Amino acid sequence: MIFQNIIYKNFFLNSLILLIPASYIAGNLVFNLNIVILILSILFFFGRDIFKVKFNRTDIIVLLIFGYIFLNGIYNQFFNFSFPEPKFSHNVLIKSIFYFRFFILYFGLKFLIKKNIINFKYLFYVYSLCALFVCVDLIFQYKFGVDFFGYEGNSRRLSGPFGDELIAGSYVQRFFIFSLFSIILFANFKNKLSNSLLILLILILSSVAILISGNRMPFLLFILMLFLTFFYSKKIRIILIMLTVLITIFFSYLVKFDQKFYYHYSGFEEKSLQIIIYLKDKVSGNPITTTNSYIKELELGLLTWKINKYFGGGIKSFYWNCTSMDAQGFGGSNKANCNSHPHNYYLQILAELGIVGLFLTILLFLSIIFKSIKKIHFGENIQNERNIIVPFFIIFLVEIFPLKTTGSFFTSINASFLFIIIAFIAGLSEYKKTK
Repeated sequence: MIFQNIIYKNFFLNSLILLIPASYIAGNLVFNLNIVILILSILFFFGRDIFKVKFNRTDIIVLLIFGYIFLNGIYNQFFNFSFPEPKFSHNVLIKSIFYFRFFILYFGLKFLIKKNIINFKYLFYVYSLCALFVCVDLIFQYKFGVDFFGYEGNSRRLSGPFGDELIAGSYVQRFFIFSLFSIILFANFKNKLSNSLLILLILILSSVAILISGNRMPFLLFILMLFLTFFYSKKIRIILIMLTVLITIFFSYLVKFDQKFYYHYSGFEEKSLQIIIYLKDKVSGNPITTTNSYIKELELGLLTWKINKYFGGGIKSFYWNCTSMDAQGFGGSNKANCNSHPHNYYLQILAELGIVGLFLTILLFLSIIFKSIKKIHFGENIQNERNIIVPFFIIFLVEIFPLKTTGSFFTSINASFLFIIIAFIAGLSEYKKTK
């Protein structure tokens, strides 16, 4: 009976973890439901045991961050924030309280890793299949105008199975690396050529899918991930060099023969140059005059941060603080220019949690980087253990890359993804035996 209970618990918890990328495709409701059930299941099966551990430096920083978010919510709720509409009168504090679910998610997943409950072989394979499915779906949509579910792509970008949300390229960029390392870690082909050909095929599918998705920043981040993989995995360096040549040829072909593709990516180059000019003007003190929406978001993010420099306005408060300030020089009303977030993690943290919140967040990021480097380069571990943590580390470095546009740091999908990766790195860096 005890043995059956253990098998049941392990199977159930692993199933919920394996469903994460599939629920991501299914939409916010399914994804949130999956994460909530996972958190409640960990609490049900293990209760307070997940917190009965010796807290290390990273754990203490995580505790400080969530404690600060809660106190920050109280401070902004009752002493600082002026809400423009009565129905939002308790948003900051409520959002701060609900954000605690990621605190439990972090310690819960880390506990499962230390107890050797998570099956990494299945995790890598399932995450790989989900990424490859989106790749094939995007290519099908590009070729036939609709994807497998009947979703149509718009004039410049493709959505794949995500319907109205144009995030397919970002999804592939986040999950494709599991496909590579599932072969490196778990494939048992006797012929090394078969391994190499399969890796090359996966990389070609992923790169083509991200390119045609029209998600330009994920494509650049994809290139960055390939560079990091080149650094950490000697086995596939020749394959990555071959892929670089193939990507260059394919990109040149699309630019020449697909007019929509050409204008979409040439527009990205133009906007990038505008950002460089903006930074020069900012340093020299020249007036800022631009129609670039990314620069407007950057400037509004900085202006919003200046309202509450040290403690911010509380999580999910960016829009209301942004619309209440005087943001002259951008044309139209503030309300027309302000979004729900400034499309950059660090700017959003500054505006919503202030300098104190940004300092704690960067402290956590540096702690995770230090743990990863220590485990990968200086740990007494076998090659497979090193290779298991490498993809999580690469994903983490790209996820926190400061010079990129992002979704909201405090939304369910982004926060879940980030704290899942942080939990895996923290757990794997402390545990000496993995599946």
